[in-house]
Amino acid sequence: MRLLAAFTALITAAMPFQAPLFAQTAGDPALEEKLAEFDAFVREYRTENTVFSMSYAVVVDGEIVAAHGIGWQDHDAEERTTADTSYLVASITKTFTGATLIGMDADGIIDLDAPFTDLSDWDGRCEWLSGAGLPMSGGVTLDDGYTPPPINCDATLSLRNVLQMRVLGEPGSNFLYNPIVFGRLANWVEEQTGEPFDVWVRRYVIDKAGLANIAAGWRDPHGGDALRLLAPPFRHAPEEGDNLAPSPLPNPEMNASSGIIASVRALAEYSIALDEGRILSPALRDTMWTPPTEADGTPASYAYGWWTQSWNGKRLVWHGGWWPDAYAGMLLKLPDEGLTLIALGNTDGLHWPNRLQVAEIENSPLAAKFLQLFAGEDSPG
Repeated sequence: MRLLAAFTALITAAMPFQAPLFAQTAGDPALEEKLAEFDAFVREYRTENTVFSMSYAVVVDGEIVAAHGIGWQDHDAEERTTADTSYLVASITKTFTGATLIGMDADGIIDLDAPFTDLSDWDGRCEWLSGAGLPMSGGVTLDDGYTPPPINCDATLSLRNVLQMRVLGEPGSNFLYNPIVFGRLANWVEEQTGEPFDVWVRRYVIDKAGLANIAAGWRDPHGGDALRLLAPPFRHAPEEGDNLAPSPLPNPEMNASSGIIASVRALAEYSIALDEGRILSPALRDTMWTPPTEADGTPASYAYGWWTQSWNGKRLVWHGGWWPDAYAGMLLKLPDEGLTLIALGNTDGLHWPNRLQVAEIENSPLAAKFLQLFAGEDSPG
């Protein structure tokens, strides 16, 4: 079936509501009403943003109350998307890295205050980065007028500086989202321990929590259904009648910045494991979600592998994932409210503009709708 026919059929017929759609919420009409309204919003959002395969899950107080797929897993529109369809989750991987390194530090295997700049190829990579003219190089004025300081290749960066993305100018002095440097944390761990980074991620997160169907990179022999049910990526293609064309698979290797392959159901189980203390103790988990303080006394927008912010007085911890022209998604948690939203798609239609130095997930219409329904002041239930 051609893409145009497949996507048109999906939009016009849509996937009928499952019966019952939210079986876990029986007896809670207010929650059922919120979930039904959110589901309708998701389906419209997906169509407007041309996401061929989209899945989402909602967790409330430790229970997965919604887990759904919309669209197709494959380019021939033969396999419907489900909650178990998997995606490259891109930078959501950084949350796994944060938990892994926090755990390794607590066990004395690594020291977060050890010099990251002992990495064998750092000098050459920093020289390249300093001359690349990228926002992550520093010294480049961003769209909002902020000019971060340039990276100093003579400075000594600690693992903590890199994990908190405070690598520009005086190490530890300011935050700017920097996935390029962050990704090399995996190489540092491998050089210091002699074991691949994916082994440590499994040991400290995936296997420790008893999680299944999460692959730490495409070579993971224990990846299970995450590798079997992968939705291939698509790009937005105005030259095509349905605005979609197959896209090359982005780099599926595991590093500290990206590489996790998972479904929304698997990430929901991961979120629950974090809440239940099966990955980190409550004290260490709170450390992971506690950002440093900026010079003006305000909390930074990034902690240890997680964006952090306050919304209407409520604490949010989250991460987005974005492979341009391929995949996008989000993992949003309100730890004090017992709420989690996971959304993944196989185009970058779920991506939203977020400044590199400010956490503002409410700029995502999907996140904003979720927050309004489930955490807003007028939210029922």
